[in-house]
Amino acid sequence: MKLSVIICAYTLDRWEMLTEAVASCHSQSRPPDEVIVVIDYNDELRARAVREFTNALVIENTMTKGLSGARNSGVVASSGDVLVFLDDDAYGETEWLERLTEPFSDPLVAGCGGWITPRWVGAEPKWFPRTFLWILGCSYDGLPPDRGAIRNPIGANMALRRAVFTLVGGFSSGLGRIGATPLGCEETELCIRYGVRRPEDSFVLVRDAVVHHHVPPSRTTWKYFVHRCWSEGLSKAAVASLVGHDEGLSAERRHVAQALPREVVGSLRDAVPHPLTFLRKLSCIAAGSVVALAGLVRGSRAVKRNPVSLNSASLYQTGDAATSAADDDWRPISIVKVDVDDIPRHLPVSPRANNRVWIELTRQGQILGRQVLWARDGEVSSDDLDEVAKRFESRTPSFVSLPDERLPPISVVIPTICRFPSDLHKLVESISALDYPQFEVIVVDNRVTPDSDLPDLSEFANVVVVSERIPGASAARNRGIRTAAYDIVAFTDDDVSVDSRWLRAIGGRFAASPEISVMGGLVLPATLSTPPQLWFEEFYGGFSYSFDLRFADLKNHGADSLFPYAPGMYVTGCNMAFRKSVLEEIGGFRLTLGPGTPTLGGEDLEILVSLAVKGAVVAFEPAALVRHFHRQTEEEFMTQVSGYGAGLSAMYFSIMLHNPKLIFDMARHTRQGLMRLKKSRTQRSPSVEVSFPETIHDIERRGMAYGPLALFKSWWRFLSLRRQIEAEYGRTARV
Repeated sequence: MKLSVIICAYTLDRWEMLTEAVASCHSQSRPPDEVIVVIDYNDELRARAVREFTNALVIENTMTKGLSGARNSGVVASSGDVLVFLDDDAYGETEWLERLTEPFSDPLVAGCGGWITPRWVGAEPKWFPRTFLWILGCSYDGLPPDRGAIRNPIGANMALRRAVFTLVGGFSSGLGRIGATPLGCEETELCIRYGVRRPEDSFVLVRDAVVHHHVPPSRTTWKYFVHRCWSEGLSKAAVASLVGHDEGLSAERRHVAQALPREVVGSLRDAVPHPLTFLRKLSCIAAGSVVALAGLVRGSRAVKRNPVSLNSASLYQTGDAATSAADDDWRPISIVKVDVDDIPRHLPVSPRANNRVWIELTRQGQILGRQVLWARDGEVSSDDLDEVAKRFESRTPSFVSLPDERLPPISVVIPTICRFPSDLHKLVESISALDYPQFEVIVVDNRVTPDSDLPDLSEFANVVVVSERIPGASAARNRGIRTAAYDIVAFTDDDVSVDSRWLRAIGGRFAASPEISVMGGLVLPATLSTPPQLWFEEFYGGFSYSFDLRFADLKNHGADSLFPYAPGMYVTGCNMAFRKSVLEEIGGFRLTLGPGTPTLGGEDLEILVSLAVKGAVVAFEPAALVRHFHRQTEEEFMTQVSGYGAGLSAMYFSIMLHNPKLIFDMARHTRQGLMRLKKSRTQRSPSVEVSFPETIHDIERRGMAYGPLALFKSWWRFLSLRRQIEAEYGRTARV
């Protein structure tokens, strides 16, 4: 394990302390492999550091001025597997690094925070509560035990795996401001970002990895004490709004309930010999708690009006060199597969391609995950590839390989209004050529007023073309169900391409898991040739939420506490399969939902919820892969987002109207569902730094507000088709 120590400095006033910090790194029982001193826009300081720190790499901050930019410059310049951050006014004890990095033997430890003791300039103020040492940037009474889990380390003494930065980018400017008060919390924000992406990993406290932190007299004044308590209250409100009040304030509640009373009781021994000191300490504890609480209340109100968000920071874009995704010179992003068992030492990028590269990690031909990485000097760093690959090295493919005689026959249904005849022909041709023992392809022509001719598909022996004049994807799919000759019915759309093992993955999963009734598969982008195609992946996290095999029903649904009311985790309309018997039993797709109706979507999600509440077992099989051709223009993307929002709310509204018994159960999940919906899009984005327009949030909300009205419009439209519907469905149609 290679260690890099990064020390950021900005002023000559701390020269002696900076010298002490650098010297302590070189006197360690476990010396670092490199020490990097980052000078934050101070030419005089940089010249002196270069001259005198001959045993360290001195660089200048090439990013945004300030601590976050300086740290990020250090991350880019470093080569260590673990990056250790030490403040320029602190120094480590002899065994500091050795002890701080011991927990990294556990692969699930993403970072460590050491213990920080105050180094008082002058006598220690006896009145200062040790439970409030956080005001000084030091460790305080009430922290977890040694090796206990923490939300984030304190920046003056922390170590983070390089994988943290590879996955979520660098330090941002923190959580912004409330009023005129900067919230800071750069390391808190970074660790929350990482925790959302990798909830199974942890950050731990190492109490015996000690550094001493310089505390000047200016930080022991009453004014400074009150100001820091107020600022901390504001910051905690912002953190709680991101991770939830239960998680965001759990440590603070424990601190108030246990650590503060313990210090008050412990101070009683000073009440008689030092009554003034005792009263002053008691006053500090009481006043500090009240001021911090007031800041929390003020901050909570402020973030309700102006929510804070997680803001990723790219490590490889600086100043004017940053290229906006909307620029005219935007170049296509390469999609590259990398085998986790055979990581290339060099991954060159075409000079005509974007500096960002979409990496898909594979094993035995199955995609295990994806990440957007930056290319530097014409290639993707092998270190970055190694760090991303480590996240997937323990994963095993879910693809079930069965002999042909065990694979069930499949009917593939493709509803179409034939916007692009050549694309439909290519899709049918590719499906017809799949290596699968027995299947048929049913193309459902849903052109109500044909604007283009259906391509000639008679050359394909296993293709059937049928017509459905009731408008909408749901009606077209229902026609496909009635036409299907086999019990397994797979659905896809005419704007995708299918993987060569698509049908084998579907058939293998149904054969290996006979209990499942519904199955969704993985959907990835076919191309990333325009900014809106990347926006789709950044905003939604793509069509698929996971790369893991998953099963769920009402009794057993693992960590999915919203099941079945978050159906997008399992199915999407362009890649899903059902047992025909369950579709016939429920009556097929609801005609008033879906593309081709005023609701514009929601039919695929509605049918999963309807089947799940009846006890169906649902599965997500990531080996069943299709690639979707995302909308290419900004106008198309905005329309799609609005439509998805409308379809989502129309779907929930439809479920409540048709099954009122579910209203109370849905209401019970509402708070958690809104919290999940509220989470920043950056948390599921494959990109470290998102590029979609901020206005897209408003467009989605307006679409969701329109959804219930769209549902009523759809009902009204289908009333005029009642005779046609009854002729096809009888009186059992799901409208």
